[in-house]
Amino acid sequence: MSERSRGAAEPSRDVLALWERSRDLGKRLDGVSERLEALEGFGLPDTVADLALTVKKLTEKPEAQKFPVWDWSTFNSQQQAQAWEILLEWTMGTFRVRYPRSFAEMLGYHKMPVSCWHLHPDMVEALTGLMAAWNWAFRDPESGPLRVAEWLGRWLPDAVRQGRFILDGCNVRPEPPDQYGRTNPYNGHKDPLENKKVETPPDLQQYIHMLKTGEVPA
Repeated sequence: MSERSRGAAEPSRDVLALWERSRDLGKRLDGVSERLEALEGFGLPDTVADLALTVKKLTEKPEAQKFPVWDWSTFNSQQQAQAWEILLEWTMGTFRVRYPRSFAEMLGYHKMPVSCWHLHPDMVEALTGLMAAWNWAFRDPESGPLRVAEWLGRWLPDAVRQGRFILDGCNVRPEPPDQYGRTNPYNGHKDPLENKKVETPPDLQQYIHMLKTGEVPA
């Protein structure tokens, strides 16, 4: 074979160089694969997943502050004492100071020097709800002007109407001390259940019995 024929059959230098680089890259990939197999024993996938979750949480928008809903009927003595302190602090420190006329109208101080509002469970619930709505409007980081406007234009007037309705039957006038020096600061307070029959009506009891058993009362 002539020199010319052998030269034509041999690969060019560029091809040989490309082949060398490809072989070197293949060796490197084999090394990386071996290292990954070794790291799998150390829980690398789980570590990477945990890291990704952490990064995601750091980039997410923080959750808004959540205010608990109170259910007075489930509170024990200590919880009731704490709830009363929180409610009174807001009522006297915020409601009375910032909204004096609404405070007086709702709690009955506009018509009598002493109020029995705290003796009415429904009033306590209404005031608690008003405080919770105020926190939602004024203390929640997610709040905005619309929440404030809604509290001022909707929840506050509605609470004032509820308060006037609840205290409608009361006319508290403290009586002078008796011969023993005793006084009744809530003279004129009308108990919510005073002179009211609170037993379940018999016909309703029979109807409930019929629904549960299918028996028609005689």
